[in-house]
Amino acid sequence: MFKDVSSIAERAVGAASQEQRQDAVRVSNRVFKTLQGMYGSLFLSKFSTGKVLPNGGDAGVISARDVWAVSLQRFDAGTVGTALDRVLTDFPEFPPSLPQFVALCHACRPREAYKPAANVIGMSQTLRSEYAAKAREINEKHAKRAVDKRLGAQEDVGSHVGLDGLKSAIANAVACAGGDEVATLLRLDAMLAPKVAA
Repeated sequence: MFKDVSSIAERAVGAASQEQRQDAVRVSNRVFKTLQGMYGSLFLSKFSTGKVLPNGGDAGVISARDVWAVSLQRFDAGTVGTALDRVLTDFPEFPPSLPQFVALCHACRPREAYKPAANVIGMSQTLRSEYAAKAREINEKHAKRAVDKRLGAQEDVGSHVGLDGLKSAIANAVACAGGDEVATLLRLDAMLAPKVAA
């Protein structure tokens, strides 16, 4: 059975480029050394078969290392290193299994920040600027209306010019200050009324 698992792992690792394969094996060796250092024989005994290969290694351990290399090759070395740093806090008593360690690597993977979508519409910069200017103009009109409404200003029903415009502005200011604009208008009318000679 281990021969089958080992050959499957070798084929999967062999399908990757030579450089990727070397990186995956290097990362896998680092993981195995670190986990053996943390947990001792408890980690390696999970994979040991007792069958010694001609190179002196245990067939089960080498097969497991190859399987781990295939699973970990999708992560960069920094992510695997961060996961190794978290192993002792997340798994203080027993070494993690491959699925647990892969899940830890997923959790340690750097998050991709939001990237705005590319210009999908295909609009020229000039046309985009025109639309932006129109939108800004409309927003400014709406903002001015909202401020005028909040301050109690009347809609522009014809421009008040001259003395009538001044009276309207004074009445508006009095209303905004919380005063009685009607009484103010009456007082202004009385003050500014033409004097009749006696």
